[in-house]
Amino acid sequence: MSDSESLDHLKRKIATADAANQMKSNFLATMSHEMRTPMQTVYGFLELIELEKPTPNVQELVTIAKNSASSLLEILDDILDFAKMDADKMELDEFEVPVRTLVMGTLEALSVKVQSNSVKLMGEVDQNVPFVILGDPKRLRQILMNLIGNALKFTKSGTISINVFDKVKHIKPTKGQIGLRFEVVDTGIGMPKTVSEKLFSPFTQADNTTARKFGGTGLGLSICKKLVELMGGKIGVDSKEGKGSTFWFEIPTKEISTDTSTTPLPDLDGISILSLEDHPQGAKEIQRSLESMGASIESCRTITEARNLIKRRPFDIAVIDQGLPDGLGLDLIRELMHLRPQTGIVMYTVRDDVGLQHTCQSLGVTYLSKPASRLGLGEAVKAASQNRLHVNRDVPCRLLIAEDTASVRDVFKRQLKSLKVEADFVENGADALKAFKTNKYGILFTDLHMPEMDGYELTKTIRASEKEEIEDRFPIIALTADVQMSQRQIYLEHGFDECLLKPVSLGQFKRLLYRWGLLEEDIGPIMPDIPAMTQRDSLSDIPAAPHIIDLPALCDLMGCAEKDAAEMLAAFPAMSDPIIQKIQQAWDVKDMHALGEAAHSLKGAAKSACCPLLAEAASDLQDAVATGSVSEPHITQVWRKFSEVEAEIKKF
Repeated sequence: MSDSESLDHLKRKIATADAANQMKSNFLATMSHEMRTPMQTVYGFLELIELEKPTPNVQELVTIAKNSASSLLEILDDILDFAKMDADKMELDEFEVPVRTLVMGTLEALSVKVQSNSVKLMGEVDQNVPFVILGDPKRLRQILMNLIGNALKFTKSGTISINVFDKVKHIKPTKGQIGLRFEVVDTGIGMPKTVSEKLFSPFTQADNTTARKFGGTGLGLSICKKLVELMGGKIGVDSKEGKGSTFWFEIPTKEISTDTSTTPLPDLDGISILSLEDHPQGAKEIQRSLESMGASIESCRTITEARNLIKRRPFDIAVIDQGLPDGLGLDLIRELMHLRPQTGIVMYTVRDDVGLQHTCQSLGVTYLSKPASRLGLGEAVKAASQNRLHVNRDVPCRLLIAEDTASVRDVFKRQLKSLKVEADFVENGADALKAFKTNKYGILFTDLHMPEMDGYELTKTIRASEKEEIEDRFPIIALTADVQMSQRQIYLEHGFDECLLKPVSLGQFKRLLYRWGLLEEDIGPIMPDIPAMTQRDSLSDIPAAPHIIDLPALCDLMGCAEKDAAEMLAAFPAMSDPIIQKIQQAWDVKDMHALGEAAHSLKGAAKSACCPLLAEAASDLQDAVATGSVSEPHITQVWRKFSEVEAEIKKF
């Protein structure tokens, strides 16, 4: 046979082998998909049986069947992953990975599988390890879950621990990278070197008796090896028979600053979210992540606390953990779907439960495994927001707004006109109470500091006339420029259902009215992009000093309606001049109560007109009155900043 014939023969052999390998991968993937379909049907029927509240004996049988179905679905997922990697179709994501949440979440997820009190799960992350790294959180979690799950099979007593270090032995990170070493250390039965050398081969276990005694397909460690290699790392095991094992893997990665993001994040501006998470660090990370995208978060640690809040007010989205101190998140989800059917729901859990994932899917609930990157969490909230329903309340849609500052009323009137929402305005709590008794309104927005009767007394009076049932209460929304008042414990204590901080953007108004069933149009989760202002003499063409008038904020406030924004600015000096005069008059006669009230009104007016330095000067004056340290320079500063605003507006 000539050299050319030998080469052709070799090429045909390679092509035949590649084709056979592709056929095998396709078969495994098809088999996995085809078997999942009937298994999901079986699981769905088992859930329906549970909902019928069967007898204890039947419930026990259903639970056993569900656990078996979940185990089979996990095996099918392993087969599908193996098929993808075998066909070189597995692709990794690159997101932010909070290392400590990854470790603690994995331990929490597997704690339910610990069969004996004599086995303790532990975790330690070296202080030099970055808080956030770049990687694939789902696949890193999968590797750790497999390694710890494997350790649980072979450890009857002692400890299983995850340790993470920033020093590696088997890889060499390139410039700009760092190396991380993950170890899963157990005190189990261990194994001889002859066994450990072949342990990462597919469909391989320690010996023939292992599968019979401990179960499993032998795919888990093979999948771990392929995933680690895809990450550019190495994996191995150090073990001695009778003395436990240390499974380790090392990967190159990069440290990510907690103040930056590697990818553009979703815009969740104004979306109201209930977060139910009992772990303090986890709750902080959820809140910090979603607030960085513009969302408003109320965080609860128990089902009881969350249930009481849900009965009191609606939310756009609920992000709920599964394992909670006083029950299961899934039970609250079913209750929430009855109490507030318009709320979008995200199940955010460390539980690696295929059955739970299927249940959420059947309920229309977005399922997300911890830890997720900021992008992953934001996208899940965005998806849930798009899937939420709109529920019209059987109440009047007219708004009642109590606000004593003319310029703030003017902003609200223009915003509501663009929303085509009808509202009546009053200037004090006494008039608001009279209007409320006409039963013409579906919701009340009230400022807190008003003449005759303030917002606190108004709300207290209305609440005293209502029944005890929380869900039958009339919705009252606090309008304030006081950041402290926006804390849930404070505004709920005073009888309010929500709190809107001035200035209130058009998007916030839209979402709140939609949440309460007072606006028919579904505005969706994302505000439309601000269109470019290209016309001559538009607001963007005027060189306004941003520290005097914040034009981008004004555009958000008015929904990019340039005409309304310009008209509102033009009217602001005349509307605010009486407040300035009240400040001067109160200072001249040293009426500190009147001075504080006028300063508060000016602060709200300036914030609503997006004049930050004037608002700051008014806030400083109000604080000085409260502490008894007010002086002439405080008054002078207010006059100076007001004059700057007047001069700037004349440019328009």
